[in-house]
Amino acid sequence: MTTPTTTPRTKLHTGFSSPGASPTPWEATEWALRQVQKFQLCTVRRDGRPHVTPLLAIWAMDAMWFTTGDAEQKAVNLAANPQCALTAGTAGLNGTDYVIEGVASLVTDEPTRQSVATAFEQSYGWHLTREDGTWYQLGDAVRAGTVQLYSLRPTKALAFTTGKDSSQTRYLWS
Repeated sequence: MTTPTTTPRTKLHTGFSSPGASPTPWEATEWALRQVQKFQLCTVRRDGRPHVTPLLAIWAMDAMWFTTGDAEQKAVNLAANPQCALTAGTAGLNGTDYVIEGVASLVTDEPTRQSVATAFEQSYGWHLTREDGTWYQLGDAVRAGTVQLYSLRPTKALAFTTGKDSSQTRYLWS
């Protein structure tokens, strides 16, 4: 797997953008990815059918990170085909929606698991760290390796902004 450069090539798709629109700077998209609390992961089943599921994910260390149980459908799918996409966006007609495409890699090394567990806890706060949190002890499960941890280094990303001035920005890593 090729490690992307930190800053991707950015291009505005003029066919889907308002006249005079500007591309969304990568820094703005990266900041937004750090704020999103829930993503949808799209994987492909062995028979070619798509599988989409909501999950927690974070942007850290120039990659998206997410977890799953080893017997869950997404883990089975990723074992057969690691190409996937994470999406997130608005619930309304105005705002920006995001798509991150790439190849997911199973992460097993302890130092990375430690760093990512801390990043998850910092991102989701009490949801992971307090006993009444919905995903209490997920950080501990990442550290212990009792859940599968995946890194999705992007090869392509898109930011679709709709509203008064709409734009479609494409980000490519080499």
